[in-house]
Amino acid sequence: MVRRVMAWLLLFGCGAGGAEMPLIVAQETAPPPEWALLERRLIRTMNRAAEEFVRKYAGPGGEMPAIGKPDDMYEVFANWPLFYALGGDRGILEHSLRQWRAITRQLEALGRARREFVTGYDWFHHSEGYKYFYYLGLTGAAVPENAQRARRFAAMYIGDDPQAPNYDRRHRMMRSPLTGASGPVFEQDAVYLLNHGHASLYPLMKSEPEPGWEKDPARRREIQRLYNRVVVQGDTPISLSATALVATAYLYAGEEKYKRWIAEYAGAWMERIRRNGGTVPDTIAPAGEIGGSRGGQWWGGLFGWNARYSLHMILGALTTASETAYLVTRDPAYLDLVRSQLEMLLRNAKTVEGNVVVPYRYGPRGWFDYRPLEIRELSHLWNASMDAGDWKRIETVLAGYRCGPRPYDGYNDYAMPVSGHKTYAWRPNHVAMDWKAVVSNGDIGDKMQEQEELNEAPRILYLAGRNPGFPERVLKANDQEVLRRLRVSRAVQDIRKVPDLHSEYLAGINPVVTQGLVYLTLGGPQAIYNGGLLQVRLRYFDPQEKRPGLPEDVAALVETMDGARTVVRLVNVNSLETRTVILQAGAFGEHEFGRVRYRSLAGAWQDTRVSGRHVSVRLLPSASIRLEIGMRRYVNDPGFASPW
Repeated sequence: MVRRVMAWLLLFGCGAGGAEMPLIVAQETAPPPEWALLERRLIRTMNRAAEEFVRKYAGPGGEMPAIGKPDDMYEVFANWPLFYALGGDRGILEHSLRQWRAITRQLEALGRARREFVTGYDWFHHSEGYKYFYYLGLTGAAVPENAQRARRFAAMYIGDDPQAPNYDRRHRMMRSPLTGASGPVFEQDAVYLLNHGHASLYPLMKSEPEPGWEKDPARRREIQRLYNRVVVQGDTPISLSATALVATAYLYAGEEKYKRWIAEYAGAWMERIRRNGGTVPDTIAPAGEIGGSRGGQWWGGLFGWNARYSLHMILGALTTASETAYLVTRDPAYLDLVRSQLEMLLRNAKTVEGNVVVPYRYGPRGWFDYRPLEIRELSHLWNASMDAGDWKRIETVLAGYRCGPRPYDGYNDYAMPVSGHKTYAWRPNHVAMDWKAVVSNGDIGDKMQEQEELNEAPRILYLAGRNPGFPERVLKANDQEVLRRLRVSRAVQDIRKVPDLHSEYLAGINPVVTQGLVYLTLGGPQAIYNGGLLQVRLRYFDPQEKRPGLPEDVAALVETMDGARTVVRLVNVNSLETRTVILQAGAFGEHEFGRVRYRSLAGAWQDTRVSGRHVSVRLLPSASIRLEIGMRRYVNDPGFASPW
């Protein structure tokens, strides 16, 4: 029999600033809903699977079985500290700290890292690996050296470290697309990058290098000199992802110089967009001129508009910088950094067999390589802005993206030369897109873990009230994905016989899948895979254990949200013991709670004023409560501080 009793408000404890923290006590009891049980089951499953994974693939000191690319090595465990911050076991935190240190030591031993930071890498790859370090800040772990590391790493990019002069303060630019602990790199082997279409030498070379050019020593030297001069010197928009690294130092230390640098660097790129007629240029010469090494041509840079994965890489970096600059400055004008490019692409859209497609690349003949626009960046933009115009763009894209395949499905190994002759041509397969369906990596045969790109549409349709059942479906899908990865791992009898063990293989079978937990409990998208910071409505803390994450037996579901309100349901699945959870406004306390409303015994709404970053909720055995929380967004200086 269901027992309904009124919730009431008390005063409890102190917040981070020493103020009294409001407490809401819920006694309304009922059998836990399916989503709550699935949420707790997923957490338990990942806790056990992670322990099995680390025992098999990491040595006693955390050393990895083989050395690969730095980003790939960090990616294997990158989301483990995030899982701990969501409510994973304490063992997850211990493994997270140990593995980061062990991987860093291995890279230093091989000269791939110096002073604990990778040397000579582009920011597309830096960002994939260093999200691991960003997530460590969410764990609340008393690790002073992580705060020191964050400041040391940031110094390499804001011009404060003479050993790593990566940043040109005068021209507000990186000196090379390849940067790191040893400073900018002005030489890079051109063979792989050119042959795989990641950069262009146009117009200095009017066509792509002939097949086999790298086998002729004289020709190779000629092209290598040209590549070093026009590609490996100057800046590209991919380096905007460095804003998240600098913001991490700000979240630890709160020093204004980090905020100023983020505003300066993001602002410089916004000016370049305006000077370039509304399109972000991808090649900035050493003296700061757009296309200065290419006779004024604004495209052709490393991972730029002519490159193989151009749109994916560019929009990811722009979104990271937009969100980061907004977070630390509280100025929504920085969202135009990515909004301007989404608008530009949609202005250049066309229709192919009833599908609206946008250009993914630019070459000598103008825009080409038209494909549907994924909504990852659109949903991140709307999540930050809550603007009606940004939502309308989402609706427009979903309505126009009528048939599969997804933009990169079937994308093969063509070199993608600047001539545009050998380009991948997207064509609709006439299989209607179901934007309410949940997709997992295993469903599409994808070995990587970029889960956040797969389910943004069903997530935001759920928040809009148009996709009921999404919470249960995404949790079941994540649970099955964890078990699939575990089966793959268990099938490996001898890790020494696994081909390419050190590269993307282990990241692809990492059994920690945080997508559903982020979506449902925090109210927001997962961070941009290439090094974005978490941009969500809520975080949770366990006051009894003095740690971040949902307390044992507590489940949470953000049901809807708008620019001034978040509706969340909290459930205690334990029928015998009381649980208490602290809610925080934003991942970093950047938001502020206002009025909280909840149902009384008679079914009427009760109002109470909660002013601050934190509120505590006590859930008696089998209790649940739905809170409608008024919020002011992006009004506080963000930081890693805990409620206590």
